[in-house]
Amino acid sequence: MNRSETEHAVNLIRNISEGRTLVIVEHDMSVVFSLADRISVLVYGEILATDEPDSIRQNRNVQEAYLGMEGI
Repeated sequence: MNRSETEHAVNLIRNISEGRTLVIVEHDMSVVFSLADRISVLVYGEILATDEPDSIRQNRNVQEAYLGMEGI
């Protein structure tokens, strides 16, 4: 999807999920961080971390697994 289509989909998801629990699988991190109240990060099918977006963003294990930032 292009950026406009993604923004439209995010707004649609936000509207239909208000007051409900919704589980999505997404790799576009801007989408994940704009929608999620809680995020679970999986690596090779195992949960690496589950927390609020700000904590996930700062989690060293997540950074190493997804950004290759070893030894920060």
